[in-house]
Amino acid sequence: MKLAHCASLLGIFAALAACTTTTINGSGDPSGAGDAGAGPGEELDPDDPANQPPHSLGTVLLGETHASGGSGTPNPIVSVGFVPDARKARACKKKLDAACEIVARVKCTENKDSFTGCDDGEACVLDDACESTCKKIAVCSKECDEEESCTLDKSGKAVCAKIESFDAGPIAFSGTTTSITMFPPYAYESNGNTGAPFLAGAEITVQAQGAVEAGFEKFDESFKATTFLQTSPALNKIARDKVFGTGAVPISWRAGADAILVTVTGPGGAVTCKANDADGKFDLPRSAIDAALGDDDDATGPRNLSLTVARQRKETRKGFTAKGELRDIEVQPEGWLDLITLSSESTSFQGCSAGETACGTGSECANLQTDRDNCGACGKSCGGGLACGGGKCVSPEAACEACVTSAQTGACKAPYDACRADTACRALETCVKACTTQQCLQECANANEAGIDKFNAFTSCVQNTCSGACN
Repeated sequence: MKLAHCASLLGIFAALAACTTTTINGSGDPSGAGDAGAGPGEELDPDDPANQPPHSLGTVLLGETHASGGSGTPNPIVSVGFVPDARKARACKKKLDAACEIVARVKCTENKDSFTGCDDGEACVLDDACESTCKKIAVCSKECDEEESCTLDKSGKAVCAKIESFDAGPIAFSGTTTSITMFPPYAYESNGNTGAPFLAGAEITVQAQGAVEAGFEKFDESFKATTFLQTSPALNKIARDKVFGTGAVPISWRAGADAILVTVTGPGGAVTCKANDADGKFDLPRSAIDAALGDDDDATGPRNLSLTVARQRKETRKGFTAKGELRDIEVQPEGWLDLITLSSESTSFQGCSAGETACGTGSECANLQTDRDNCGACGKSCGGGLACGGGKCVSPEAACEACVTSAQTGACKAPYDACRADTACRALETCVKACTTQQCLQECANANEAGIDKFNAFTSCVQNTCSGACN
């Protein structure tokens, strides 16, 4: 039996006294598509396929990504993809304000005992309403042939079926910094080449030979590349306490003439804000950062953030022809083509675990509710033998009690709720609170042995969380 934490927690309890995307052969527009429709007083998003005539969509992306501060060599990005119905490939996004939106996260909770939140044989996906749901996945009883994949037929039975392709045949680029030719399924291999695949402002031509089966007919299109993005000051010079502080985070770059996308990504999801390139600056709202950080249920460790600023030029061409038939998706005969060039700069920031705050410019993290040197605010210290409890300088006994109460609803909420929902664990907790001797603790454990694992999980969390406040 595990009772290692019972004795150490006895004093604590005595003191208490009682957080679908469908793509075939490639990826779509990295900026995604918006929510369908608009709310009162809002304008419809013209880039949302739900607000456009039905069409198939091709996306050609040439880009480069570089680390902030000019260190290292830029990495090339080359992506080509075609989808038979743009409405099936739209991204699920929710507007935070006029400039920013967050990508909907897939998070199922139908099976609370499962890591995915779903039963065996199911996957957590977004439905047509952008809600997380558990959906049956195909599991075939035999291994499928090389040109087949396991899929569900119309009756819901798992079968091996021929892999279907929707493409535009071989594709070749000219005007790029290196020769690029791609065949379906499109996958770019740099062969050791680094740097951007285009020159700033260069004229680029993409030629497609046309699909053999389902896909786009041949085309020959030219488009102009964007210019390279450089932030000033560099993103990695932004102070950590500014990022994890309370106000907006100012970002600046050398002004250009295209579109700027500022993306902050964390355990709560990815938030993208659109900025005016010609302004050369943008204040990243605190609401965007908070949404990316998420709540306590979104992170199991430190809440790290990544920040990316990208300059994007997108030219959309219409009037292409798509042909062929697919098993489960209707092919829209009208074809559109997005021609995108992208230059992006990125950096990352080390965050703190749930319940902690970044204090100082280094990697320091503090629980402002219990940290004696950062009580209620970074740098606010408790003197005169006082401890920190509930963000206030109080007696050591009061600090311990406040910490345990806070832990039960904060950092240790999940194991605490699991214990309270288990009859044996809850009985063990009640019994331990009334104990005053080691023998009594042992008797409690013997009487409620079935709840020991959940009890240990909860008490270990509380002990670790409140070790500084309950010494």
